[in-house]
Amino acid sequence: MFGITDYFVFFCTIGVSFGIGIFFAIWERKKNTPVNYFLAGRNSKTWPVALSFIVTFQSSLMVLGYPAEGYAYGIGIAYNVLGTSIAFIFSAFFIVPVFHPLKLTSVNEYFKLRYGNNSVRYMTLIAGILFSLFYMAIVMVGTCVALEVVLGIPFWGTILIYTFVTTIYTAVGGIKAVIWTDVFQLIVMVTGMIAVLVKSTEGAGGVESVFKNAKNRIGSTSFVFDPTVRYQMWNSTFGLFSAYLYFTLMQPAMQRVYSTPTVQSARNLYFISTPFFCAFQLMASFEGITIFGYFVEKRCDILEAGIIDNINAILPFAVLDLFQNIPGLAGLFTASLSSAALSTMSSCLSSLSAVTYEDIIKVKFPNMQAFRATQLSKMIVLMYGLIALGLAFGVSAIPGSVVSIFVSFMGCFDGPLVATFLLSIMFRRATARGVITGAICGSVVVFWINIGNRFSGVPPYPYLLPGPTDQCDAYLKPGYQNISDSFIHPLSHNMTPVSFTQSLTSMTSAEASTTITTSTMSYSTPKDTSSLSILEKIYSISYQVLSLVGMVTTLVLSVTVSLCTRPPKSIDERCLFSFRKHILENNCCKKAIVKEDTELEEATKFME
Repeated sequence: MFGITDYFVFFCTIGVSFGIGIFFAIWERKKNTPVNYFLAGRNSKTWPVALSFIVTFQSSLMVLGYPAEGYAYGIGIAYNVLGTSIAFIFSAFFIVPVFHPLKLTSVNEYFKLRYGNNSVRYMTLIAGILFSLFYMAIVMVGTCVALEVVLGIPFWGTILIYTFVTTIYTAVGGIKAVIWTDVFQLIVMVTGMIAVLVKSTEGAGGVESVFKNAKNRIGSTSFVFDPTVRYQMWNSTFGLFSAYLYFTLMQPAMQRVYSTPTVQSARNLYFISTPFFCAFQLMASFEGITIFGYFVEKRCDILEAGIIDNINAILPFAVLDLFQNIPGLAGLFTASLSSAALSTMSSCLSSLSAVTYEDIIKVKFPNMQAFRATQLSKMIVLMYGLIALGLAFGVSAIPGSVVSIFVSFMGCFDGPLVATFLLSIMFRRATARGVITGAICGSVVVFWINIGNRFSGVPPYPYLLPGPTDQCDAYLKPGYQNISDSFIHPLSHNMTPVSFTQSLTSMTSAEASTTITTSTMSYSTPKDTSSLSILEKIYSISYQVLSLVGMVTTLVLSVTVSLCTRPPKSIDERCLFSFRKHILENNCCKKAIVKEDTELEEATKFME
């Protein structure tokens, strides 16, 4: 279990993060203005901002969720890198050149310029706040589940620690503290991921042994289009495009775009972050494969045996087993996980404070003094920290991996919001009434599918075939006896968990081993939907496709309603995307276009 060295590494990470916030609070005390507090004076260097962007969206959803999904469902989740790459590059070319020149603080201010009123602005504000709050809550839950397993600290205790530390250093240090803390946390996080990959591969007997032991996990993906398949190339590529595109439209991402000095530096932010982000996604996915290979080598599939009954605890349990004889490395993993959570929470808190000030307070009190505005913004950070704390306790009751919980329920927001942004930028005829109607309907449709999936009795998507469990008696040591008892909620879908640890104290080692090998958990072949009704097939849609469903529904209805309503009398041309202006003139063809325009002008003069 955790030793003194592990605790030292863990608390050093927390202390350094807190210290960076205090440093910038003191260093920047003479520049106490909203622009400096929220946007770092709009003059940040590209590399730190790019690294900060990467770690902002690599929370416990990736560090815990990807390995868990890889262990249970196979390497298919790695196809997410395709959707991620397309979304980030799309944003660099089509979103950044429209938004950066506007020099905004809140991304929602765009809609006031676009439509001439605040109706769409407040809709996206409310949806964005709800998204960020639930995002923070899910991140905290995933992290604290892991820390309860590894550290033995009660769930409520770890939530209080994270909320306090993150809220304080974000409130006092502003966006500069967030960016530089993110850079430090990225280094720690990547180091922890590499340590787990190397040690689990070594424990499994090498790379060749991993591929042999986990061959059904590696070759488990399908290339036939079927929206009911949990992980499949088409679902991951196109289904998650809108989800990852919304990441680039969220206030935390836009704050980083606005904090850079030029359009090109903002574009470089995405060009730099895309390969790194995708590499980390692949690493997290393969962690699940190497861990499965490791436990197959030990002939004990911990999920099948019921040693753990929460899919989110696969990685923490593996870390305790892998590093039990290596002081400090379990602490390094915990520090890595902590870094991922702290970075996401700090970025979300900073962005929530920014949009609340710019879209609500500043609208009502436009002449507020800069010093008072900055102090009020710090108080807003504290307020949102407390709200997220309360939501985390509620989210902890939802079963399933943190990845599937987040993507499925947040599809109610991200898909419709992406459609709202795209129509506003690309479709001149779009109206406020049209995009609001479409967004509400898109959210309702995705919410309805979510509810149907959870409560209609549709059979869940099964895990892949399990590994052997005949040597699980090795985990009857006292250190492992209460692992399951510490989890927040059982995994209520996919199987009926075996009450493993509750019976250990009354069983001999041999009896327990027999019980494990005759586990009653139900694994099956890939889900058969041929016998389901049309409605049940809709409820069986993969969680990866839900965001796309929300986006398409919103696009269709928004265009229809917009064409039936009166457009704005005047449109700010800066708010619309122009292929000639934003792609040709701003990139490689700029000189050619200038030359062509000059020649045309001379020819016109000659004709005159």
